Amino acid sequence: MFKSNLTIAVFKNSTKTAKSKEKTLNPINEIVSEREKARERGDLNANVCFLATVSEDGGGVVRALSLRDVDHRGFGILINGLSVKWAELESGRGFELLIYWPTVSRQYRIRGRLEPMEEEEKLRFWNYKSHGSKLLEMYYPTFEPQTTVVPSRDRLVAGIEELTKKYPDKDDIAPPESLMAVYVVPDQIETWHSGEGRLHDRRRYTKTEDGWKDEVLVP
Repeated sequence: MFKSNLTIAVFKNSTKTAKSKEKTLNPINEIVSEREKARERGDLNANVCFLATVSEDGGGVVRALSLRDVDHRGFGILINGLSVKWAELESGRGFELLIYWPTVSRQYRIRGRLEPMEEEEKLRFWNYKSHGSKLLEMYYPTFEPQTTVVPSRDRLVAGIEELTKKYPDKDDIAPPESLMAVYVVPDQIETWHSGEGRLHDRRRYTKTEDGWKDEVLVP
């Protein structure tokens, strides 16, 4: 009888420990920490992420974006609402973010949903942009959307020169309505830690009602 009670007690304690681990486990905390290390080591990708989407014809499309923020809300990015990538994001065909920081031997794949960024945050990240970056963002709604075919590069340069005369000071340029500021709120994060002999540590974290559930994957 004593052994049976002991077994039940051990089972209950292990169940509580597992539930507690699931509640406290959060891969975003690791990503925030590793990003700081990557910045300290001068990693050129520390402020970069790669957005993969699906085109109308079913092809995969990948491009690099500035990673504006990483915190409990998710992964903050700015995207032009007139762009092809924004249309692909809104299509519902699926998307994924990839982060790779070689200086700390870390890679992260993120899937989830888009949530709008608060206006105050949007303005803060807009103000980090250079003069040229802001002018290009104004070019899209003023002349042609991103990825539009133009007769020549001279046409593009002429448009930027016209906008430069109109907005000589970058601080006087307000974000256009076409600028989308969003957080990718993750429901799944796959982590990859480089290991010796290609024995990498690869895990998949899935969001649950209680927190995060982790699974070890074959690398």
